[in-house]
Amino acid sequence: MGLHTGYIVATATQADLLDELARHTGEFTTGEVVARTEDAESDDGQLDMVIGELDGRAFLIDGAMVLSTVPDMILAMSERLGTVLGCGAETVSGSYWLTAARDGELLRHIFVSHASMTRGMAIQDPLPFEDGESYAEGGGKGVFTAMEHFGLSPSAWLASGPATVVRYDATRLPQDGSIARITQEHFERYQRPEDEWLNDIVAVSKES
Repeated sequence: MGLHTGYIVATATQADLLDELARHTGEFTTGEVVARTEDAESDDGQLDMVIGELDGRAFLIDGAMVLSTVPDMILAMSERLGTVLGCGAETVSGSYWLTAARDGELLRHIFVSHASMTRGMAIQDPLPFEDGESYAEGGGKGVFTAMEHFGLSPSAWLASGPATVVRYDATRLPQDGSIARITQEHFERYQRPEDEWLNDIVAVSKES
């Protein structure tokens, strides 16, 4: 099963990560603490986010894919937190994204959406493992490879917990900056005609 979520990971405590997010966007309210991320539930069946930390690193699961996709915020957060990544994939549409920053310096930015663009975009030099690898292939395996490359893999935390449910009110959206403007210009230039991507769908039969 493919990846359908985003992550924000940082060299910080979970408290510091939430405080820094709150400086750039809306309010965050922590809720139930569960043993592992898969145990997190809410009354209405919807979860905004789940957060945790392990060995001086914080991991935020951005299930709605609304904050991990904001590159200028990720870059600004790195000025206070050190190394910060916003990344994720939505493998049904062939979409994936990565913003990696350290101490206010952009290390890598990638945004690809096969459903909406004919050409993906990237800023800064490719990472060593990127040669021939799509972040969305293998169920989004490349997203975890990127986090591991920067020493911020959430895998051990996902397996061990604990995790805290976080509610995000979205009352104040992060401000766009130069990276967002470049991304928008690229999107407008390479925007795929509506529904064109559906022509590329091929039915595959699976033998029992």
